[in-house]
Amino acid sequence: MRVDRIETVLPCISDPWKLRIILYLDHQPDISSLHEYLGGRQSKSLGVLTVRSGGRELNIFATGKVTVREVNDVDEAESLVNHLLAMVEHRKFIREESE
Repeated sequence: MRVDRIETVLPCISDPWKLRIILYLDHQPDISSLHEYLGGRQSKSLGVLTVRSGGRELNIFATGKVTVREVNDVDEAESLVNHLLAMVEHRKFIREESE
């Protein structure tokens, strides 16, 4: 799973020097699985996982929509999301191999 497309770039509300980015993944994520590996706050009823990473906040929706706040540019947002998703896959692989 990776970032498929960037939809919207807006100024961040909390820091006018930063951006809010809305992007979409190429597959719909399993929010419960992501929560298991990333932690954060999960709302099953809303289908969203909220994760903080290095002062940035990500909301990952079951639809594949992701919002990222307080980033410097689009590349940073895309890289952050892809990095977190790759980390989850890596941790899943390690867990499966150790069982």
